[in-house]
Order: sequence, then C-alpha cells, then structure tokens
Amino acid sequence: MSAIPPGPKTVLLNGIVVGEVISTGDVEKDSEAVRQFLKGKGLYKETTRFQAMFNQAVAFANTSAYLYERDLRRQPRNGRSTAPFVVNAAFGIELYLKALAQKHGLSLRGHELVKLHKALPQKALLEIESVTPRCAENRGLTGKADFVAYLKDLNNTFVDWRYCYELERTGPVYIEPTIFVMEVLHESCRLPLGKVCITRPNRTESMR
Repeated sequence: MSAIPPGPKTVLLNGIVVGEVISTGDVEKDSEAVRQFLKGKGLYKETTRFQAMFNQAVAFANTSAYLYERDLRRQPRNGRSTAPFVVNAAFGIELYLKALAQKHGLSLRGHELVKLHKALPQKALLEIESVTPRCAENRGLTGKADFVAYLKDLNNTFVDWRYCYELERTGPVYIEPTIFVMEVLHESCRLPLGKVCITRPNRTESMR
C-alpha cells in the first residue's frame, strides 16, 4: 500500500466538507488528528457496538437491495446476481439478529438464524412482533406473514449459498419473504428501547 503524502487533507463528515487537517503520512496519527479535530468542532460521536453492528447489517442489506432492484426485480432476471443477493441478504439478516440482541445487552454468535432468533430476549421478540404486520403490508404479502417460518427457510442459506457451486443443488430462496425478513429486523432495531406495547385478548375473550 502506498503511503499517504504529507500535507493538507480535507475532512469529510457524511460526505460534507467540515474542515482540513495536516497529514503526517502516518495513517494512525492522521486518524487521531481527524478524531481530535471533530471533537474540537463538537462533531465527533462515539459509535456504540450496537450502532456498529446495525450499520454493518444495513450495508449488507443495501447491497442485496441494489442487486434486487438492478437485476432481479423484473423479467428477464440476471441469474448471476442471484447468489450474491442471497448471500448478502442472509448475512444481513444474521447481523440484524445479532444487533437486535446487542441492543438489549446480549451478545450472540453463530450463523444459524433460527438459533439466533430463539436466543433473543423477550423484549426483542415483542419488537419483531410489533412491526411484522406493517412490514408484511409493505411487501404485499397476503394472509398471515409468518416471520418465523420464513426465517426457518433461510436458516442455513448463508453457509449453503456462499459456495453453491460445490453443491448439486441448493434449497429454494423466495425473494419477497427474504426482503420481508430483512425489513422486519431493520425496523425492530430502529425502535426506541421500551416503546413497544402489544395487547392481546385474554383466553376468555379470544374464545367468544
């Protein structure tokens, strides 16, 4: 990797020029100089572990969304984009589940989506339940959209589809339910803590 030449360097924040620092050519020193510059301007914001995980999940989800819009949404579909769409979507879902757990103070590991889902705290499960109807409507899914069933269909997708050329066949992946699962988890992560309240009829009322 070529060294960064010393001299004035523009500082960008969210794509906007906010100032300038003098580069030394040392990446670590220059990064610290930018950090101190932003702190001095009141523009520096620490990124929590949850925020970092959520941002990475969004990045993979956005990549799958780009492939969907460009190559898979309309006929004829570009089959070469199928595996990248599936892998990015599946990994995005995995990271969303882990971010949702981290939001509630729990760290999870592993790639199996069903196990990650089962390990979520009850408050996280309620968040998923609260946004599911709206997300199902957004995706035009008729009837009862079964989030858990769709998640089971995707359980080992990330592992299986990364090297799909090594397999005689892979399990089917349905695009709309996959996008629906991503959207549900994205919206669940965005909900403020402690703001979910779901009321259900009691047993007597539900039998009337």
